[in-house]
Amino acid sequence: MIIIGKIGKPYGILGWIHLISFTEIKKNIFYYFPWRLSKNNLIINKNDIIIYKKYINNFIIKLKKIDNRNQAFNISQQKILIKNTQLPKLKNKEYYWHDILFCNVFNTKGKKIGLVISILDNKIYNILLVLCKKKNKTIYIPFIKKKIIKKINIKKKIIIVEWFNYK
Repeated sequence: MIIIGKIGKPYGILGWIHLISFTEIKKNIFYYFPWRLSKNNLIINKNDIIIYKKYINNFIIKLKKIDNRNQAFNISQQKILIKNTQLPKLKNKEYYWHDILFCNVFNTKGKKIGLVISILDNKIYNILLVLCKKKNKTIYIPFIKKKIIKKINIKKKIIIVEWFNYK
């Protein structure tokens, strides 16, 4: 299971609720049904959504059988999960962000730097948060292909980077 979004706080008194999409194109979250909510294992299918509206950077949604703020509150603050088999198949040398997580990172000299534990989005480019067990600290490596990211092997869970200031 992978996380594609989050059910946020209730919106108003009529059962609307915030929906935060983690998909690259926010609206694409509505292509991946069924959704499973993380805390109560509730399944949401496409026909369970009566309507959705763009709201600021994400959405508000109205679900069947959620008619007031209290009912909306009962399903709020949960991750939206899907099976990774629901994602489209990728072409050669393409990957999803969840494939990058827990890859071992090496510099071009073959020295292990650490393990990718998170990917951060700073609006200009993404950043790999790498846990260096040897130093017991984390470092940030910009995800800039060709310049810094030299090679990604998803099958072997290895990323080669041009990164020499790691000591």
